[in-house]
Amino acid sequence: MFKPIKTKRVYEQIVEQIKELMNQGDLKPGDKLMSERELSDKLGVSRTSVREALSALDFLGILESKQGEGTFISEVSEHLLIEPLALFMAMDREASLELLEVRKMMESYAAELAAIRANEEDIEKMTKVIGLMEQDFKQKVLGEENDAVFHYNIAEATGNRMLVKMMNLISDLLVQNMRSSRQYMFNKKENAEKLYLQHLNIFNAIKDRKQDLAKQAMFDHLDFVEKELTRHRNE
Repeated sequence: MFKPIKTKRVYEQIVEQIKELMNQGDLKPGDKLMSERELSDKLGVSRTSVREALSALDFLGILESKQGEGTFISEVSEHLLIEPLALFMAMDREASLELLEVRKMMESYAAELAAIRANEEDIEKMTKVIGLMEQDFKQKVLGEENDAVFHYNIAEATGNRMLVKMMNLISDLLVQNMRSSRQYMFNKKENAEKLYLQHLNIFNAIKDRKQDLAKQAMFDHLDFVEKELTRHRNE
């Protein structure tokens, strides 16, 4: 049950200190880090330990070395965060369904919050994109881009910056996922109209400040998509 307690290596302690300084905001993306010698003197450790710590942080993408300039706290690329997830979804047949489960949990509550917090500008954005979704439906195109924009607009309307950031990070992934989903689902002609009407119901509930209805409408929409994709895969 119990495991022997191991003393942390010096370089691991250096890594933890740098991460802690980042968490506290004392080190920010773009900040230049002290040289190996300066860090060694400041921390009272060998330059070898400092070099090991910097190598580990560089491997994690936290540091960026610039020739002739020094070492900097890197601007974390969104691609570094999303590419492993995109690869996972491409290789795992069940990943799209699991993404829908996550979206049901996250976006149902987002729709509820949007019904409470949406301002006039938010409603105008959703009105515009719902109009574009209607055009997509009537012109018989997949319309995955406008679908993704509509869901992103709902996240914006919540006023929750973290949710907006998360939706922004996975926006390309959502478009790809929606494209493949709609290709499957549009094999049934009636599904195109159903999807448009589901989005219209979500929008109307948000616009009318009916938070419970908005939450349920979003859940029902994503649950419908999940069931249709499951049905398609089982056939």
